[in-house]
Amino acid sequence: MEAMLGQSRRGVNPRSGQVTVQTQPPLAEQETNTTSATHPHVFFEKAECVRSFRPKLEDDRRGIHITGLAIDKEHMFVVDNGNNRTKVFTHGGQFKFDIKVNEPYDVAVSQTGHLYITSWGDRCVQVYSTRGQQVTTMGQGLLELPWGITLNRQGHVMVCDNRKKSIFTFHADSGQLLNTIPLSMCRYPRYITVNSVNDNIVISDMLGHCVHVLSPTGDHLYKYDGSREGSKLSLPCGVCTDSYGHIFIADRDNHRIVALSPQGQFIRYIVTEDDGLWRPTAVVINPAGQLVVGEWLGNVHTFKYIELKQGK
Repeated sequence: MEAMLGQSRRGVNPRSGQVTVQTQPPLAEQETNTTSATHPHVFFEKAECVRSFRPKLEDDRRGIHITGLAIDKEHMFVVDNGNNRTKVFTHGGQFKFDIKVNEPYDVAVSQTGHLYITSWGDRCVQVYSTRGQQVTTMGQGLLELPWGITLNRQGHVMVCDNRKKSIFTFHADSGQLLNTIPLSMCRYPRYITVNSVNDNIVISDMLGHCVHVLSPTGDHLYKYDGSREGSKLSLPCGVCTDSYGHIFIADRDNHRIVALSPQGQFIRYIVTEDDGLWRPTAVVINPAGQLVVGEWLGNVHTFKYIELKQGK
């Protein structure tokens, strides 16, 4: 399974260099500073690829185009936009079943066992059980080009509408529209996630070549574009956060994954083109705390990227 990254990873020791990061407690404001740390972490110099697979099926009529990933305790949900399918696999890559949606783009899974899939073609969110039964739709008549989707800590569904340049928040069960947040600062908003430690909203602005971070109420806090590191983002796509609030960006055309602190400070590149990564589009953290990356043309890789220090 690791053969897809094997040749480019040859000779790379993921533990040869390590970077210690002190993760601060959740902050109410971006500029707040604290010297106390709740979790000292060591980021590997190069992430360790622990699993790879290619989610191609025999009856696929076109090439794979991965645009979304979601994971629960049992399954991995892979949106293959090229074949209009959301494919369901075990964590080890064994195919279980698929869900056919009209031009699907992204997917989110709830703790209550529901899948929320954005559909370009139907201009709505299609809701299914994690066993593949259709439940309902939401956002019809409101959404125009729904792309990224996520759930916040309240369990509400948040959709990034590219054409309306807005975030639409819906009640997960009733589908009722709860609020709308304009994204006037974005040129081409695409993916969305909510930070697990401070509830900040992270939006990738693909053609703006940056990521914007908003407060839970929609106030603009900051943007990250990589310019301070001397290497700007290029067509950033998927975004996610881990349980410590680190932000991960699929920097698509730079062929790398960027890691930021919860406050938006650059930490390091988790995996790069030198490791064999090519056009990453979707990212998600699995239940084991590992980073799962989907590439545009179909490979899915799982990386161990951090070592937790025990004790004080």
